[in-house]
Amino acid sequence: MRPYIIIFSTTTIDGRIASKDYYSELSCPYDKMRLHILRTEVDAVLVGSNTVRIDNPKLLVKYAKGRNPIRVTISESLNFDPNLNIFSVPPDTIVYTTYQAYLRNEDKANELKKKGVKIRVLEKLSSCIIAEDLYNLGVKRILIEGGGRTIWNFIKDNCFDEIRITISPKIFGNGVSVINGEGFKGIEAPELKLVDCKICECKKEVHLRYMRL
Repeated sequence: MRPYIIIFSTTTIDGRIASKDYYSELSCPYDKMRLHILRTEVDAVLVGSNTVRIDNPKLLVKYAKGRNPIRVTISESLNFDPNLNIFSVPPDTIVYTTYQAYLRNEDKANELKKKGVKIRVLEKLSSCIIAEDLYNLGVKRILIEGGGRTIWNFIKDNCFDEIRITISPKIFGNGVSVINGEGFKGIEAPELKLVDCKICECKKEVHLRYMRL
């Protein structure tokens, strides 16, 4: 068993979540509210380690009313500054890593533990195994917010249920892709079902909701 998994991202017209200099302010106030309402409806928010280091997000509920979800990240190195936001403000944060990484970086692990971070050690950082472990911890709904590599890993492993995408009226031409991986062969590419499409209240963005077939 695994939780219900929703992938949410806001992208440029050309599918970028950040520019080549890592500028990533794409969401209008309505889109931020949409994301934060969704945070109140899940048990955990998951992001990759690069998102934690580069964006330094708090992953809290700010633009809606409701409880804060657990924060989850994945790291093969544990190379985090323990003063990053998700380790410094409530609620709980879980970090997934491998046995090898834990043994190589035990000092880093202990620094994080002192901040109240829960470290889960696995043989392999598989999306499906992480999802199953979170389910066993009582997490029934997960929101994945990025980055591109993390989103790719969950899609590649067919470990998701919905993708919700907001398209911002910007073009970066280069930068960080919303899905960043080795890619599928054309015939193997998954096909999704579009279940909702609406123009944002700002009249500049489009929000799309896809379900896995």
